[in-house]
Amino acid sequence: MEEGYEEYDEVFEKILANKSLLPVIPDAGLKILSALNHPKGNAKMFAKVIESDMSLSGFILKTSRSLRYLTRVPPKRVEQAVARMGLRETYHLSLSFLSKSIFHSSNKQIEGYIKKAYRFSTKVAVISYFLAGKTQNLAPGDAMLAGLFQDIGVPSILATLDEYPNILQNDLNRTKCIDVLAPRVGALIIKKWGLDEMLGVVESRKNWWLDKEQLGLAELVLIARVHATIGTPEFRACPTLLEIPAFQKLQLGELGPDNTLQILSESKNELAEIERLLAA
Repeated sequence: MEEGYEEYDEVFEKILANKSLLPVIPDAGLKILSALNHPKGNAKMFAKVIESDMSLSGFILKTSRSLRYLTRVPPKRVEQAVARMGLRETYHLSLSFLSKSIFHSSNKQIEGYIKKAYRFSTKVAVISYFLAGKTQNLAPGDAMLAGLFQDIGVPSILATLDEYPNILQNDLNRTKCIDVLAPRVGALIIKKWGLDEMLGVVESRKNWWLDKEQLGLAELVLIARVHATIGTPEFRACPTLLEIPAFQKLQLGELGPDNTLQILSESKNELAEIERLLAA
């Protein structure tokens, strides 16, 4: 039997009471943000911070050489990679990469769910990143972060469900609990990280009928989310693209035979490459 909202509220209160379940922004992310906001912030300053983390350095270099940024002379150094991608996009890509390391659980089942949630968020992020490049007003780096962070509250919820096996062990109850709490928990983390511009994205999770006059990242991520669910049970619970108000307004292109965006089908290699880099 599906659990009531009272128990979900209890889970939320436990998250509020346990500071470790509301993670801090990764240290390298803070340093890069500081460089971004510095009056004299430049590619050299960014590179110095990024090079202190070997994994992040590798990610930034590989991304700058990917199909997305393909040029005749691939960057050989991190500073060149940052100059190629731009400071703001480098910051968002770095934060996207670093965020995967902040959530873990000693419970193997929960750890498996957390990894699955991250893989899904990565897929949403990559599709959001690609689709933003087809719009005039949305920056791809912002869109990637938005796609990744829409579910940022999910790992905290899963970690807490160790104490609620009746929810954790039941797919329907677990999904319902996450759907109810993810916008609230996500908003807490986003505020803590000082990323208020992402608040609307987190709070609009699965709000398919969002219909604002001024289109933004929240609407784009909803479209990306539908595509990310293809091949999963969640896809059946999503409305069709034609039913979603945001799709009608964003004008992202034609639908293919399977009622998904044709441009995504035509760009499978590019999408797979970025997803592989982000998940490495």
